[in-house]
Amino acid sequence: MKRECRLNDSDMLAEGLFPLQEVFNSIRDKAFIKTIRPLCHGTGFGVEFGACTLPGDLDDYDKVMYGSLYGIEFGLHDGQSVVVDYQIFYYYLKKACEAYVRSHPKDKDEIKSILDEVKAQLGVD
Repeated sequence: MKRECRLNDSDMLAEGLFPLQEVFNSIRDKAFIKTIRPLCHGTGFGVEFGACTLPGDLDDYDKVMYGSLYGIEFGLHDGQSVVVDYQIFYYYLKKACEAYVRSHPKDKDEIKSILDEVKAQLGVD
C-alpha cells in the first residue's frame, strides 16, 4: 500500500529543501510519533534515507570537527543536506504532522501535544 507524501512540492516554501522534504516523507506511519517525539527534548532523529540533526545532538568532538550548528540540519545519506532556522523547521514539522493526522485522526491530541512541546523547546511563534 502506497502512502501519501507528508510534504508535497506545493508545500515547499523554497527550492533546495529536498533533504528536509525527503526525511519527513520517509518516516513510516507506524513509527511517526515515536520518531518525532525526541524533538520535544531537543533531539533529532534518523530514518532510512537520512537524518534530522539539532544543535543539541552534537557532542564536543562534532563541534571541534564540524563546527557549531546554527539551525536544524536535514541530511541524506548521499551527502545532500540543508540547514533551516527554527521557524522554518517548525513550519514543515507542523505540515508533516497535519498530513499524518489526516490519515490517523485518533492521534490528533498526541500530535498536538508534541507540536506544543517542540514549539516551546524551540521558542518559535
